[in-house]
Amino acid sequence: MQETFVQNQNGFRDGLQQPGQAITISFSVPEGNNDIKSLDEWLINRLEVEIDPEPDQTIGLIESKSKEVFSLFWRVLLLGRYFQQTARIPVFDPGIILSVSQSQDDQTKWQSRVAIPMIDNLSTNIIHKAYSSATELIHHVLNNSRSSDTPDEPYKILQENTLKPLQSMIRSGISTIPILKTAHQNHIPFRHLKSGVYQLGWGCNKRLIDRSSVDADSSIGVTFTHNKFQTATMIRMAGLPAPVHVMVKSYEEARQAADRLGWPLVVKPANLDRGEGVTVAIANDEKLEFAYKRASALSKSILVEREVPGVCYRVLITNGKMLYAIKRSPRSIEGDGRHKVTELVRMATEANDNKPPWLQEKPYPLDALALESMSLAGFTTDSIPEKGEWVPLRRIESTAWGGHIEEVTELVHPENLQIAEQAASLFRLSNAGIDIISSDISRPWYENQAIINEVNYAPYFGGNDIARSAMPAYLKTLIHGDGRIPIEIVLGKDSEMSEARSRQQALLKQGVDCHLTSHSETLKPDGQPMPFPFQSLFNRTSALLMNRHVEALVLSVQTDELLHTGLPVNQVDQLIHLNDEISDWKNPDVSSEATIQKLIEQIEHYLAT
Repeated sequence: MQETFVQNQNGFRDGLQQPGQAITISFSVPEGNNDIKSLDEWLINRLEVEIDPEPDQTIGLIESKSKEVFSLFWRVLLLGRYFQQTARIPVFDPGIILSVSQSQDDQTKWQSRVAIPMIDNLSTNIIHKAYSSATELIHHVLNNSRSSDTPDEPYKILQENTLKPLQSMIRSGISTIPILKTAHQNHIPFRHLKSGVYQLGWGCNKRLIDRSSVDADSSIGVTFTHNKFQTATMIRMAGLPAPVHVMVKSYEEARQAADRLGWPLVVKPANLDRGEGVTVAIANDEKLEFAYKRASALSKSILVEREVPGVCYRVLITNGKMLYAIKRSPRSIEGDGRHKVTELVRMATEANDNKPPWLQEKPYPLDALALESMSLAGFTTDSIPEKGEWVPLRRIESTAWGGHIEEVTELVHPENLQIAEQAASLFRLSNAGIDIISSDISRPWYENQAIINEVNYAPYFGGNDIARSAMPAYLKTLIHGDGRIPIEIVLGKDSEMSEARSRQQALLKQGVDCHLTSHSETLKPDGQPMPFPFQSLFNRTSALLMNRHVEALVLSVQTDELLHTGLPVNQVDQLIHLNDEISDWKNPDVSSEATIQKLIEQIEHYLAT
């Protein structure tokens, strides 16, 4: 028995460029004139909310109060989007205001019917949490514009009551939002499949991503890169420069390794990432013991490694070629030629503390490790560094401490580029961050003892301006064009799907493997039936868009189903309106001619121009 409707996906509706739902938002508008300009200033200056221009629907609102309320509802949509993006939920369309109405019983109460994006396979609680929090915050700001509340009070409430609950509803990474945002800006369709995995594109053009990892990455290669000892062994076997280290299980073994390798040393866990438990510049037994205890508190697999001179350079390899390269310097403070280091740290810390927690950078420490790092670089807390001069507060860059990056793409020596590309290929990683420790990346590795320190699967990508500027080029290497396939719709009762079959044959003659589907029947390019466990045009189309053998689709729309579900695609290349005979979706024996115009209007939102 076939199910009529078994899907946890949302359709495209009302012109939204992301799948979505229509909901009603209620808002109590404070009496008097509400200062929209001051509200915008608060949202921009305090939260860094992007205020998109209001759509043209305001033209139809004659009363000034209606226009004001429309503006407030628009900002509810923008703030709801902001909360979701901050929680790494990829909502980029602000939404569409369909109507605004005032309560007849209470002049301060208004309602708006809106179409908003809803990411597939996520809880609808996300919508409630994001948009109810948005209305509450806007109401708070409007009523407390002259409040003496300290800036961090609403921040703490938002962090605990809004952002943390939203973050708990999705698995996502730092790279997810920048990649999907660029895809959206370039009209590449995407859908959330499950557990933070997304499909970009349709049919034969589809690709799968999970953070910055892609479907072409080797699972065997990934397994190797999760262990630094195994990674270095593979690199060395391939004839590439690798770290020289020893795996140890006790401090006594670490001391023996030090005798073999000589000072200075690095101690680090073999199976952890992001700089966790790493200690560098170890030059005596006392520091070696401290480093071993620090690393062994996090892992049982400890590496004692010969330190090489230089800093870490990250070379981002995608599809076998360098996308960009950055120099990853330790956490540092920038000089201005006027202030002491202590003053610079104090000013930077104050500015950082005034931001919402989710926009704050890593702290600027002035602890013992910072003093040691400064001293080795020739600075003290009373030094006045020149303008643009960077004072290190740590010895190495790490996720825990942060760092300072510079683009060096044009400086990478061809020999260094070659070993980076070889390393990515060695582990069969389509997208890899190759970390090279070198004193000068513009010199070949064999001249200055440079090594490939790590090979990173799913490297952080998009978290800085350098990476974001490279994102469009990255997507061009990942997906063909905008990732779409031709989609045609034949609307109306079609006996034996004759018109739809005719369109399928026309595309086949052009050398395109076109599939054809209605709500109850699907045909392969050779005309053979393709069974599905459901009777649903939306579900069948969605399934076909996940099939790499599908190069084009003809949809035979014979019921009003898409008015209920929304469209399964956000671009239709051609609409053929056969007749006005449309069946009721849930009762095929009942005609639904009155809905044909609504269907046409819905489809026309997505007709290619």
